[in-house]
Amino acid sequence: MDRRARARALVASALEAVEAELSSPRHQLPPKQLGACRDGLRRYLEELEGGALSPRNDRDEALGRLIADTWGFDLPLAQLVLQAERAWRTC
Repeated sequence: MDRRARARALVASALEAVEAELSSPRHQLPPKQLGACRDGLRRYLEELEGGALSPRNDRDEALGRLIADTWGFDLPLAQLVLQAERAWRTC
């Protein structure tokens, strides 16, 4: 599997998990932050599917900062989102 396809799969999986958390909360995560995470993952997926990726140096890790600052790294959802964002950033 090439890097772009792997990134697409990881982002889609993380997006599904975030949407599941929004529809049926299991953790004490603020809905506004989950919505921002969903929006970011949707944007990543659109870029990957459209082939219009910005240069790697211009891709920030906003979701990673959100997770580091507020969620913590011990949640499985946080790990999924971080892995997806890292794959998007490096593909």
